[in-house]
Amino acid sequence: MMNLIMRHIKKYVSLFTLLVGLWCCCSFSAGAQEIRKVEGIVTDAETGETLIGVAVILKNTTSGVITNYEGHYSFGGLVSESVLQFSYVGYETKEVRVGTRAIIDIQLESVSHDLDAVVVFGENQKDVRMITGSVGKIDTKVFSAGTPAGSFDQLLQGQVAGLAIQSSGEPGEKATIRIRGNNSLGIRAKDDAELVSANRANEPLYILNGSPITSDVFSTINPDDIVDIRVLKDGLSTVEYGTRGANGVIEIKTKRGIVGKTVYNVRYQHTVKPISDLGGISLMKSSEKLALERELEIVSGLGYIYSPAPGDSEEEIFIKNKRYQELESNNTNWLKELSRIAQVKDLQLSISGGADDTRYYLSTSYYDEQGGYDASWAKRFTTRFNLDHNLNENVSIGFDSSVGRSKRSKSTTSPASLIYTLQPYETTATTDFIARNPISISGQYFEDPFEELNGRYSELTSWRVDLNTNLNWAVWDGLNLNAKVGITYNDGENNTVTLANRLVEEAGKIKGAGAFGKNESKSFISRVNLSFDYNKHIGDHSFSLSGGSEYIHTNSWGFGFNSIGISDKVDPEIGVNPDATVSTSKFYDALLGFYARGNYNFNSKYNLTGSFRYDGSSILPEDKQFVPAWGVGAAWNVQKETWFAPLHIFDQFKLRASYGVNYNSGGIRQTLGLPFYDFTNSDTYRGERVINLVEFWNSDLKFERAKQWSLALDFGLLNHRIYGTIEGYIKNTDDLLATVDIPSSNGYSSLLRNIGKLRNRGIELQLSAVTIRTDDFRWTTSVNFAYNDNEITDLYLQDEIKVGTEGYFKVGEAINSAYVKHWAGVNPVNGVPIYYDENKRLVSSGVAPQMTGFGTYTHPVNGGLTNIFNYGDLEISTLFTYAWGGVNYNNLKARMISNVKNGEIPYDGFMDDIWLNPGDEKPLPYPKFFSDTSVNSLFVENASYVRWKNIIVRYNLGDHLNIKGVSAFNITAQANNLLTITAYEGIDPEISGIGQPLPKSFTLGLDVTF
Repeated sequence: MMNLIMRHIKKYVSLFTLLVGLWCCCSFSAGAQEIRKVEGIVTDAETGETLIGVAVILKNTTSGVITNYEGHYSFGGLVSESVLQFSYVGYETKEVRVGTRAIIDIQLESVSHDLDAVVVFGENQKDVRMITGSVGKIDTKVFSAGTPAGSFDQLLQGQVAGLAIQSSGEPGEKATIRIRGNNSLGIRAKDDAELVSANRANEPLYILNGSPITSDVFSTINPDDIVDIRVLKDGLSTVEYGTRGANGVIEIKTKRGIVGKTVYNVRYQHTVKPISDLGGISLMKSSEKLALERELEIVSGLGYIYSPAPGDSEEEIFIKNKRYQELESNNTNWLKELSRIAQVKDLQLSISGGADDTRYYLSTSYYDEQGGYDASWAKRFTTRFNLDHNLNENVSIGFDSSVGRSKRSKSTTSPASLIYTLQPYETTATTDFIARNPISISGQYFEDPFEELNGRYSELTSWRVDLNTNLNWAVWDGLNLNAKVGITYNDGENNTVTLANRLVEEAGKIKGAGAFGKNESKSFISRVNLSFDYNKHIGDHSFSLSGGSEYIHTNSWGFGFNSIGISDKVDPEIGVNPDATVSTSKFYDALLGFYARGNYNFNSKYNLTGSFRYDGSSILPEDKQFVPAWGVGAAWNVQKETWFAPLHIFDQFKLRASYGVNYNSGGIRQTLGLPFYDFTNSDTYRGERVINLVEFWNSDLKFERAKQWSLALDFGLLNHRIYGTIEGYIKNTDDLLATVDIPSSNGYSSLLRNIGKLRNRGIELQLSAVTIRTDDFRWTTSVNFAYNDNEITDLYLQDEIKVGTEGYFKVGEAINSAYVKHWAGVNPVNGVPIYYDENKRLVSSGVAPQMTGFGTYTHPVNGGLTNIFNYGDLEISTLFTYAWGGVNYNNLKARMISNVKNGEIPYDGFMDDIWLNPGDEKPLPYPKFFSDTSVNSLFVENASYVRWKNIIVRYNLGDHLNIKGVSAFNITAQANNLLTITAYEGIDPEISGIGQPLPKSFTLGLDVTF
């Protein structure tokens, strides 16, 4: 192991030495040239945020460039005496002599007393200098680097303190996102498809260019179109979203045209994902598996079948031994046989530019990901067009349109969940797989693993069309009116296919040629937003007031069927299949909101903010539809005080405090708060379909309510070399929603109710630093850290509530606590598993209770570390993510131990861990005695980890190629998911089910701008 580590260290040292040599050569070459190129990043001096569209002009000329979507500029043909002017509306113009520098980073000082920043991309942007709430920003390099992702949310991990991302690793699958912990009740399901709770009540609100979207449409968004993502975390900053903001808000903005010459960009990337391993697991080899079958007398196992038995003749013994030895020589790697090398092809095209009055942006993209096996793939096509035009000096209009289509496929199973049913001594030529008997495995009707992998799958197709218009009218000095109108059409179709095979027919479970199911969902959303903002300045006093109304109307309808013995090419709507079960649905809902926001600022020192919103939603009973959300906040720029001047080490020292009351409607469907009737099943009465109540509704249902305090310090040090934020918060949520069991005499077994309260409290740190900055070299570092403590504080007249087999809510416990039987070990006399009860007494499996006290499935600590190195045209960046304090349930190990008696394959070294003879003190019981498949603490493991997420190397060859008209010619190489350090012995600390670890990937890309 040490030799392997040393080889890797030597390899990386050699690579580093090569890069240093390349830098030195480039430095010598550059120093010998009188004509030079300068590049850098322009940022706000107070906040460190990059500024887009800054004019960089060669003094006394008309020659110039503008900063791009990353705040980056590049200016060639300069000499040491050249002077560059940096100008941006609302900021002081700055002049810099080039000298011998190749990297010139600029921080611009604000001179504007406006409480709202200038119009950027055709929209009024909040001035972050005046924000009193908690707002995090995602670095745009996350998207411009071109990391392959079927869904853009997979790129957000480790970027903002308090933003927790858990990826699935499947092509096109969305990640699980939480802001400041779980804010609503949810349970873990034992089923592979629902291992992590997808309770929408815990999801943040997503806003794309001012319009709400759901995570279901992430796969139709091109990550390269995104220019800005802000994470609104506290109560005050989310008030303007009323009943939708209690779990935090993620605001996403896409690129728009920048004033300047037309810029064309083409980017292509090709990614290879090698066949992955099984994380910390190595499967048993043939020799050990055969010996295990012989020892345990597994009658279906070839190790037992080819073992000599009493009464065997010498010839029979010889034949058995020979066959046994032949089997020992086979060691099939079934993961490799069932998998393939995955590939991703990603093509991006864009055009942008504009004059003073008109700006435009057009992009299109095609993404094609072939997953790790035949039935796993994802494809995406998107196009976007934005146009902004100033009709005159007072009126501007904007138009935003996008079309996105994604399609992805996923097998019902994966290679990683099949290989445990395949023996290492079996081969691809085997026809009788001994551990895949459909009688012994419930619901399994595929004997051939390739048939199962490719013969049961689902295909999900999503369409999204979005059209928005915006009108802004500057009525008079300080007063602006704004109107936004938009429509969105979503269309989703999920087809599930079971192809015919021999065992399907023989088992008689499915008649005819396979089975097919379809579920279609469509929605049409219309939005109208009318608003105003007014700004007034009187001496050192500045005031602003904004307000307006918002109306959102959603029509949604669906159609579905499940059919037996029908081709997926035939639609049962035409009536050819009388066995098809058809269902339909049609719903509508509306939201009406009124909001107001006021801000007062004195001499850029003291800032007060108040926000209010009154929301009404049609998804609840009439007497509970309207609720008020409100918040207040204050900020004190301490560095502006005269007495603070001696502490010149600080460039910024601002204290912020806020309090807000928000509501959450994410876990409520129309049918849960109001009665809806439909043909929801196939029940008939006298030959006619029966109208049924869709769901058991609750007339007392209310929105969840969150009250949150937040206190923060924003700081900057050493001439903008270090800046960051440290923040603490306490968030109390009441009227928690949860689906609880009810007596079946109601005709339904569950009901959504408001049942309790919980508290989240924590601390967050976001720190960025220019670690080293010379004339030619820049090293920037960004680190974030978040700690969250989650606790249920009340369950309304109860101390605990049990839901299903694993859902357990208890006052004083975290929401996602492990709720398992307490494993006590193995009885050395007979090899039977034993457990503890609540009083620490030893009991058998049948009477052992499930308990908490074994940790939480949600990590209380998470964060990330980013480093970026720039030298001339070379850039190297790397990201580490981490999480600790949480546990994961090792479903893989649990399956291996409980199913080995049925002939399935366990891990390497398994025989050394199991009880075999009286007196053995082993960690695992005799397999035949381990029939308990309920969750227990034996398989609850520490899931803390540190992951080397990626390393990206980019080099701009534009100057070296000297191609006319080409301003940038970037070659990119990157590697993702390189290394994970963890004590977890399962597949992957981020993966809860029996799947494959997050795959390694290697990407080469070409990015040309002209």
